[in-house]
Amino acid sequence: MQETTSSQRVPSTPARSTGDSPAAELPLEENLPEVAPSPSDYGSIRIQESGVSYVSSSHWAAVLDSIAELRDHLEQDVKLRETITYDPNPHLFPSPQLLYSGGCAHVTIESILESIPPRPVVDRLIARYFNDLDMASGVPHTGKFLREYEEFWKSPHETPVVWIGLLFSMMCLSTQVQDLFLDAATPKQPRKSPNKANIFREKIIQCLILGHYTEGGPHVLETLSLYLMTEIFPSKDTAPGIRILVSTIITIATQMGYHLDAKHFSNISAFTAEMRRRMWALIVQMDFNISMQMGLARIIKSSQSDVAEPRNLFDSDFDESSSALPPSRPESENTPTLYTLAKIRLVTVGAEVADAATEPRICSYKHVLEVDELIEGYRVALPASMRWRGLESSLSVPAQVIIKSIWLEVCVQRLKIVLHKRFFVATQSREHQGKYPYSHSTCLKAATNILELQHLIDEETQPDGRLYQTRWRVSASLIHDFLLATSLLCFYLQNRATAGMVDHPGADGNDHIEIGRIKHLLKLSQIIWLRESDASQEVRKAVSALHYVLGDPDEIGHHGLIMTSQCPPEMMPADFLNLDFSFADEEILGQKFSQVDDEPWDGDWQMET
Repeated sequence: MQETTSSQRVPSTPARSTGDSPAAELPLEENLPEVAPSPSDYGSIRIQESGVSYVSSSHWAAVLDSIAELRDHLEQDVKLRETITYDPNPHLFPSPQLLYSGGCAHVTIESILESIPPRPVVDRLIARYFNDLDMASGVPHTGKFLREYEEFWKSPHETPVVWIGLLFSMMCLSTQVQDLFLDAATPKQPRKSPNKANIFREKIIQCLILGHYTEGGPHVLETLSLYLMTEIFPSKDTAPGIRILVSTIITIATQMGYHLDAKHFSNISAFTAEMRRRMWALIVQMDFNISMQMGLARIIKSSQSDVAEPRNLFDSDFDESSSALPPSRPESENTPTLYTLAKIRLVTVGAEVADAATEPRICSYKHVLEVDELIEGYRVALPASMRWRGLESSLSVPAQVIIKSIWLEVCVQRLKIVLHKRFFVATQSREHQGKYPYSHSTCLKAATNILELQHLIDEETQPDGRLYQTRWRVSASLIHDFLLATSLLCFYLQNRATAGMVDHPGADGNDHIEIGRIKHLLKLSQIIWLRESDASQEVRKAVSALHYVLGDPDEIGHHGLIMTSQCPPEMMPADFLNLDFSFADEEILGQKFSQVDDEPWDGDWQMET
């Protein structure tokens, strides 16, 4: 069976009705003057006492900075907040801690093994990882890991230290979910010892350093990738060091040849080749998501990689003894890899969007419309189970799958905003007013669609909602997409107010309804952002912008600083990078998270060896 690279799988766009297609506008718009890059198209750079930061024009913060009056307001807000919250303590390091570790001179394998809980506790954590967290589909391979897991308990001192780090990373992620997102009605255990997740994360770092992780080797990429997730999970905002860690992972992966498909090398087995494809797919997703969140260009260049897509297989379909891989299952079968395939194809389209939207050059509008067709083609070609059809049409769909399909739909809408934003901004000027109507309407529709999905998620993650039990799956990347939509609509309303534009509804009143709908959606988002603002500087910036544009919820104090919070921590959405939420092979580990009764563990024990 011939392999196909992800770049080859971007579907062509099926024909659409004339009124729904941007191609219908080409005869009118292809002869319009091209839009030269404006100052805002080069992004935004901030110089502060704490450092210098840059984001590209596709980032939500750059959209807000393009509003002069709002930029001044936000700068005053930031300065005031820094005088209140700035702590120059040199002993407190930001995440990821691996970048600031001073070495492990006094750490030994024995001390690391002594930190592993009793086996019943570890069994529960690993069962939860495979059956409920499923954060990185197929990483590690379930069957192979469980065989190694049994060998570890037989002879722990003979186990590679990096594999032990992988074990700690899985335990850490399971513990983070347990600590943050157990049912709010569950009484909290009094803390008898330091946070278990922090202990586990410290041990991951020690294992990586003792294992000389920069040299690569077995289990290094898997451990580093899951460690990255443990650093992202507890935080609402993405620390700059996270991208440095992603860059490190990419560098180690390329040193190990993961950027080239294993078919080029006869000494790589069929099993190892497929696991390398899965690992590279995970790395590509991390690069894409983190770069988009931080408003920076991707590190991985498509032209430098030819790795084929992983196949749509269950872990039970192949193992180390397989002489050849079975054919891919139909995409109607929801394997752990199916969501990965959908996202890898999204990355391919996203690269085209980034090139068309953020390069500092005059962009052909005809090319922009061609890329728009690619986005629509991607959406149409999504596996049926991954395609968003609305909550009312998903009555029999599991909550995990609903979250996945919402994430993919939000990403499609975000790509449309990023692609058309330059022309949308141009339509707000007198020179281009009334031109590029497709870009104008596409940006507004995409932004309002994203906010409607934000409101749906907020409602359905409440205690009586359909997504309540899976609310931790709402990711930081989704929050950034909500911020982008909020920023674009704030820009639109503020620009109308500054220009003195007045609503003049047509015969059917559509213009008036559009503005009213936008204001209504933003006010609903304002309430949501208020509940989440204590845990995120970025969300606080959005709240301040909404206050400036819309006015005055009581919860906002002087200069837009948040003085109160209405949301207890356990009710906030999780902030895990949505790299993957897929199903594990449940026949291998039968325990479900909801069926596991967690026992308190105070960490005061020594491993029997």
